[in-house]
Amino acid sequence: MAYEIEFHPVGSGANSGDAITMRYWTGSEWRVIVIDAGFQDTGDAIVEHIRSVYGIDTVEHVVSTHPDNDHISGLRSVLSQLNVQNLWMHVPEYHARNMMDYFHDPRWTLDGLTSDLRRAYPMVTEIRDLAVRRGTTLHPPFQGARIGPFTVLSPAQAMYEGLLPQFRDTPKPAQQLLALLGHWLTGVGRRAATQIRRIIAEDALTETLREGGITAAENESSVVLYGQIDDRNIFLTADAGLKALDAALLYASAIGLRFGTALNVFQVPHHGSRNNISPTLLNRIVGGFAGLNSRNTIGCVISAGPEDETHPRQVVVNALMRRGLAPQDTKRGILLFNHGIPDRLGFRLAPTLQFASRVEAYD
Repeated sequence: MAYEIEFHPVGSGANSGDAITMRYWTGSEWRVIVIDAGFQDTGDAIVEHIRSVYGIDTVEHVVSTHPDNDHISGLRSVLSQLNVQNLWMHVPEYHARNMMDYFHDPRWTLDGLTSDLRRAYPMVTEIRDLAVRRGTTLHPPFQGARIGPFTVLSPAQAMYEGLLPQFRDTPKPAQQLLALLGHWLTGVGRRAATQIRRIIAEDALTETLREGGITAAENESSVVLYGQIDDRNIFLTADAGLKALDAALLYASAIGLRFGTALNVFQVPHHGSRNNISPTLLNRIVGGFAGLNSRNTIGCVISAGPEDETHPRQVVVNALMRRGLAPQDTKRGILLFNHGIPDRLGFRLAPTLQFASRVEAYD
């Protein structure tokens, strides 16, 4: 099957987000998938892109990977202006019954917790209600679900329900119970940049990217996808962190999916943040050190805003290049990867990011 997958720029300044469109040929018709849609203005641009470039008004699947505004806001435009057949989105309130014991306050009632979760995520509620009004079928994107040519690798429902009480806008969690169940997020912790940034040296063999980063629970709940089209493989990670990526890779191995040079497109998680990837995970996804002069055929994508000075992190770019990748970001426009379809006229290839001998030190 032929396909095109595009990673769109999100935000006009320092903010970064995700917005992905894809069309693929079934043998009789083109079908369209949208995975996140950035902010509101990004969503409007996605609608125009699908109409003008794809020449279609119907979207087979829309996937909301997690409820952060830089991923979910633009879906309102997509759902209201296009004919969306299926929406894949986690709805926190639907899990209240399974999580009654996961919160610190034992006085929660089912109705009370359901209402609180609904109020905490108004954007999710708005999009869910819009989908219902428009006749779009709603699905939960949990591990094992098939979304067109994609398989959901993470999260499993139990993992999602263990992460949800740790979201920013949910009630205080029952930390001891969540830790006992293996859901509590622990690690090195978020590494916030100080006003004065320290710089350290790297070279072809010296890697300072660390293990053990931790990201927000919302990010760890991201829908991680693996697409298969004509023996070509696409790995999409949204804002997943180490916990989600590990779960995704374990499940992928169990069902026989391939990584390393078998990948054709790899989306680097969370805009190239150093908290969301590690040397060990990179080795499992794309392989180990290959040398700076070695290049494989994996398309390597980083979604980053045009003026985002902290993404992608140079330490991550260097780590990718040591493993034979040629990373590109969306700061200058759409990144397009295609197979079985002619190159788009007038479309310019984005430059490859460069290796640097100096990177930001950890604080």
